[in-house]
Amino acid sequence: MPASSSSTSSFSSSYVHSLLNRLSSLRSIEFAPSNDWGTYNSEISLDKHFIIRHANSTCWQFFGSSSAYSLAVEVIVLAQSKFGQVTHSDNYAHGKYWIESHRDDRTVVKPRAAPSQEGVESLVNFYMRTTNLIVEFIDPDKLAADIAVYLRYFGSNIRFLSGIEAHQYFRISMMCAIAAANKSRHMPSLEPESIAYYAEALQCVEEVTSDISAESLHAILLLVLFGIFHPRKCDIWKLLDFACRLSVELNYHQEPNDEFEDEKSRRIRRSTFWGLYCLERTIGQHFGRPSDLLEEIITTEYPVVLNETMLTDPTQTQYLQSSHYYRLCYLRSEIFRELYLPASAPFLPREWYEQQLEQIIAWKRELQFLDETVGVGSLTCEMGFDSSVCFLFQPLLLRALAAAKEPMLGSDSQEVIPQESYYSACNVVEFYARLFNGAEDTAWGQYPITLISSQWVHQATLTIMAHYLLAVDGRLPVVSFSNTLDGAPPGPIDFHNIYEISETCLLLLDSIARRWPGMVGMYDIYKNIADKVVPVIVNRIGCIDVML
Repeated sequence: MPASSSSTSSFSSSYVHSLLNRLSSLRSIEFAPSNDWGTYNSEISLDKHFIIRHANSTCWQFFGSSSAYSLAVEVIVLAQSKFGQVTHSDNYAHGKYWIESHRDDRTVVKPRAAPSQEGVESLVNFYMRTTNLIVEFIDPDKLAADIAVYLRYFGSNIRFLSGIEAHQYFRISMMCAIAAANKSRHMPSLEPESIAYYAEALQCVEEVTSDISAESLHAILLLVLFGIFHPRKCDIWKLLDFACRLSVELNYHQEPNDEFEDEKSRRIRRSTFWGLYCLERTIGQHFGRPSDLLEEIITTEYPVVLNETMLTDPTQTQYLQSSHYYRLCYLRSEIFRELYLPASAPFLPREWYEQQLEQIIAWKRELQFLDETVGVGSLTCEMGFDSSVCFLFQPLLLRALAAAKEPMLGSDSQEVIPQESYYSACNVVEFYARLFNGAEDTAWGQYPITLISSQWVHQATLTIMAHYLLAVDGRLPVVSFSNTLDGAPPGPIDFHNIYEISETCLLLLDSIARRWPGMVGMYDIYKNIADKVVPVIVNRIGCIDVML
């Protein structure tokens, strides 16, 4: 992958900057004056390190406190303190969760009949109206020529293609691979077809990623987009690292103000950068990893912004909403730096959380004047809002879980249960239930369900379970941080639909475990604890109803 001295220098500075910030956080622990709200002086670290089984004893996996896995640890610990040992099934070597059948990660080209032009065009068009609306960098005006090149060279010795034809062949192969992977949840027969397209594209991957160009960046992004459907088929971290380096080398992180740049090129350049930004940020935050693209160096404008002209053009609505989602990713990144990046869990005043929540609500409020047609853009914003609320309040939830496992609360305990995170987590679960149950010809049924989706589901279901456990404990106060959040009525959390929500959580976790069998552990954790905690809450609700 390309990397020049200038890009290496800029990223060295970025990494040094990140390390210095972390050193300052560590020093603040050593010289902390007092334990009040608003100071970075907690000795609590909610990040987690896991020993990797069947590896060297010194091999550890890090998950930051923004990850679902850190939340899972605290949920399990509290559950065990309340209900005894949480046991896990070892019976996952067979049946619907059979991991062995998914361990052949080799990608080889197998002879197959040439796809029809109609079939290729169908997959390409599907990609353009789904994935390309989330991360737009494909020029639709070039697709006819690209498809012609793909069909002309299919079945030949692709590894000898070079120049523009290699890029054309690779681009169509990867678009078809991604589209087929997306559609395979309705048509399982498309799964091997997706892998076949990917294997064919890999024959010219070195050629299409060997130079410093926008086309090479697009090629790497296509590999990332395929990787979030098939994470075992590539190293997503390396691909994102290469893409970030290359985007800086191409100066995509800055607005060039080039008077000779036409409007279409400007839009693709901006959406390429912000699409990469959101992918890199979102995946990193799911695992608690810092970013390679620091906000201090970014001046690139958003592809489009809300204005009266765009509001009157319904054909642009979905793209406009996807672009609006980039702003939310930026807001979430600022929250991550303040809340999750310090070496120890920070104490921040309630007002800080209220301000961040108000920014997220204000972001959503700007969408109310748009066409309400359901599409990829509107669905991305709907999911993004509620998942961001869960993201904002996860540290408070982690603190509450850690405090509740103790037999006695400290007299100066300031831990609270954020009400909004429960209702937003329920919204995320219901959102993904609609996706999984969506008909093939609807926007719900066509929305990409990827590795990122699985992480949102894990985070939401564990957030719900955390609230159940804290409700059983009953010692910490439930606090509302906003009076304007939809679906969050004032007063105690309403658990009357607990059976419906819990069943939906299990169905989603089961679907994800079937799609990615290595994730069956989350299903097991939730079911094991739910079997114990849900009846307790239902019994309490029944007692309250009788009293009323």
